[in-house]
Amino acid sequence: MATNPDHHREIDDNQTDHTSTGTARPTAEAEEPNSRTSITLSKQLNQECNDLLSEIDAYSALVASTLRNPQMVEVRQFRTNVNAESKILQKMARQIEAAVEADPSSADPDAEMRLVHALRSSNLPFYQVVWRIAKDSCTGLVALGRRFYWDGESKATVRENMKKAGSQPEKPPNKDKRKSAFVDIVADDGQEWVKVSTVSENRLLFEMAEKGWECDSDSEEEWSEDGKGRTVLQHSDDDEDDDEMELIKLARDLRRAANATRVRYGHPRLRVVIPKIEEGSVPSIDSILTEMRRYGVQVECQDRLPESTGTGLTHLLPQPFKNFTSTLNVDCTILLALVSDLSHIKDIVPTFQLHPAILRQIEVEKEKPLLPSELWPAMSDRELVTTSEAAVRFKEIVETIGTDTEKNRTRLLLGEQPYDNLNREVILQKFQELSDYQVPAGWKLPIKVINAQPVIEAAKEKDELNAVVHEVAKTLSDINNSVFLYGWVTGLTTISSNRTIDKQIEATVEANRQDDDDLKGPDVWICDTARSLVGKDRDRKT
Repeated sequence: MATNPDHHREIDDNQTDHTSTGTARPTAEAEEPNSRTSITLSKQLNQECNDLLSEIDAYSALVASTLRNPQMVEVRQFRTNVNAESKILQKMARQIEAAVEADPSSADPDAEMRLVHALRSSNLPFYQVVWRIAKDSCTGLVALGRRFYWDGESKATVRENMKKAGSQPEKPPNKDKRKSAFVDIVADDGQEWVKVSTVSENRLLFEMAEKGWECDSDSEEEWSEDGKGRTVLQHSDDDEDDDEMELIKLARDLRRAANATRVRYGHPRLRVVIPKIEEGSVPSIDSILTEMRRYGVQVECQDRLPESTGTGLTHLLPQPFKNFTSTLNVDCTILLALVSDLSHIKDIVPTFQLHPAILRQIEVEKEKPLLPSELWPAMSDRELVTTSEAAVRFKEIVETIGTDTEKNRTRLLLGEQPYDNLNREVILQKFQELSDYQVPAGWKLPIKVINAQPVIEAAKEKDELNAVVHEVAKTLSDINNSVFLYGWVTGLTTISSNRTIDKQIEATVEANRQDDDDLKGPDVWICDTARSLVGKDRDRKT
């Protein structure tokens, strides 16, 4: 139906076409194409498209108002595709209205039939299914539409090879789209990929016949343990690459892309939803589903589709704190943010004497304050610890360049004199006196300082500790060694704004991975923005 390049590209990305989507409406198909049919169908599609756009916009507004960094959720391209479909449907509605207003005796039946066929070939039902699957069965939405590749070396490998060769990496070449998989929904904060196929049973059977696939249930070797026969797909041609069934190729490509991708040190889970297929009704189609599942793909058909919950859209927001441990290991960078005047005083007046980095942080704070929007929700009512190395460095920085209020907050944060004998309620009350924001009643102060080295050394001596930990330790400073290794060996979530170190650790783990899919690095949550102390002047490094 579509005439613009983006629309055709999306059809290719989603491995669907107008013959396979089965988008015709039953009520319209029962009638001969006429003016009433086209008008009814046109109004229905346009209204449904507007409803879908309204829901997408509502979610985008929720993301913008909730997240510090709304760009971390990718729905813009999906909305662009739906909006393009809306414009096409609107144009066709105008054509239908013009045809109806014209002299009926001069109406072209063939033109009327083409309009109805074009309406029934709309890609809107596909977008509706993708949105419904996301809304009703997913949490932690990251993207509606993203391409993943499996070819070539990883960025970490390229950097390592260049470093060994003593040269700088050149701009990487464009990746081969043929070695990629387009995922319709990236959910569970990146840990689940969902692909939607609106192929129909008739289309699948036609494809099997066209490509020379047949079923064989007579083979003596293909019997399950319970004695029941299993239908097996067989191909009559040796050239299986060209004649691969699209759904099987889809499952294979998803697996290849997932195997080349790691999220939180693990591969994403794969799910393919086929809403127009009823499993168990056609043995040959069931054999295709079985083949797909051999790639480790969860396949859901018509009978397993989630029912609409109607519970709103908040569950689709990213959920970065859901896997946090009950005790959090706090890095020095976060300690500084917790006591900085930038984090607590709403109306700091920008002056020429302030470092440019401080001026940028003041502007960022005005848009979305760090503590109430990110750090306090992350900490919630969890216990908080920090290593002695991090605490010492933290106090050195504050004593050297901190303001009086920043120094006072530091003593409260760590429960040091003159606040060492106060209970938590009193500490929070005094902390409130130094902040323009409402300090949460469940905030667990003071933060406990841990002697991490004995714990780390004891863990290193254990045989079961993976050798990668030792490799990572070689690359870290004493402070980072204490913080990140302590969190790693104890299994605690470490919170930090030091993204560079986190990526360095991740690259070292992956570079030293020995075909061990169970190997995991430290559980680290990175705060997207850091906070300096106001005491810095223009001549100090940030």
